[in-house]
Amino acid sequence: MALTDLNPLIEKAKELGSLEVGFLSASEVVVAHWVRLKCMFGCPDYGKFRTCPPYTPDAEEMKRILSEYNQVMLIKTTSHDKATEIVAKLMGWLYSQGEFKAFPLGSGRCRLCQECDIENCRSPHMAYPSMEACSIDVFETIRRVGWSREERSPEGDFLHYGAVLLW
Repeated sequence: MALTDLNPLIEKAKELGSLEVGFLSASEVVVAHWVRLKCMFGCPDYGKFRTCPPYTPDAEEMKRILSEYNQVMLIKTTSHDKATEIVAKLMGWLYSQGEFKAFPLGSGRCRLCQECDIENCRSPHMAYPSMEACSIDVFETIRRVGWSREERSPEGDFLHYGAVLLW
């Protein structure tokens, strides 16, 4: 797939359940130290899941990782689980298309297992960190593609976001 032809990727995201798709340059993703601080002090899941801090990239490491990518695809959906499922499946689909560098970032903590075995993940093909676990300011990043954190689903629920780092 050529970087200039994103239509098959957009179609796949919508087929998987994404409500909307947006793109921005990897350099436009907002990484901030305060995001990880919120995980460390305030989240009851801190340190309990392989996909959460302290096991995920901190802000400085995430900035270096993003510098190796050109573009980021954002998806919008109705739940944490759905966002993570969509981006993991998109990465698998991209891999099958020969795009080996793509990497998914989900939403919220991993919910695949009741209790996480940090050393021996039972679902490594679906257990990916969230944007916020990697110090990404989700609200400021989605604003850069023209989305609002105030937006709700037709049922009035909060929306959730995932990302795929692209070549």
